[in-house]
Amino acid sequence: MELIGIILVSIVLVLGLFLHKPKWHDPQSTQADANTLCAYKLRAGIFVNRSELALFTALNRHKPQDKYVMAKVRLEDILQVSHKVKDGRLRWQYRGRIKARHVDFVLCDAAGRFLCAIELDGNSHENAQAKMVDNFKDAIFNHAGLKLFRVKIEDNFVQAAHNIWQSI
Repeated sequence: MELIGIILVSIVLVLGLFLHKPKWHDPQSTQADANTLCAYKLRAGIFVNRSELALFTALNRHKPQDKYVMAKVRLEDILQVSHKVKDGRLRWQYRGRIKARHVDFVLCDAAGRFLCAIELDGNSHENAQAKMVDNFKDAIFNHAGLKLFRVKIEDNFVQAAHNIWQSI
């Protein structure tokens, strides 16, 4: 009889915990202290290699006057989680997939509208993890309706830039 009581109490507690889900609250920021501020330093520049600089230069050399080349644009600055996703945890999960990732370049018009995105693919895009991220970027841009161009580091950047500008 005592065992049945313990089992019933256990079941009630488990059901109570399961049915009483705490409301999801968005993560909050805190004020940075001196130690936190000392953890950061200025980077030498925006480009991590000469290929990125060369493609940036070629894109700018061939761009129309009313178009702009943006470098290192976060996916979250281009894409957003749909308002159809109501669950807070799920929204943060989807946001987490784009907030720390970027594309190498984005071309915009004078009103700031996105024309296309560009990824420069080198040796770092050969491993399984990088290929998975590349596939995700390809799929998410395709779904959003924004063309994502892929330029290989062995490509002729002047010709690639010319072709991209001609195609948009």
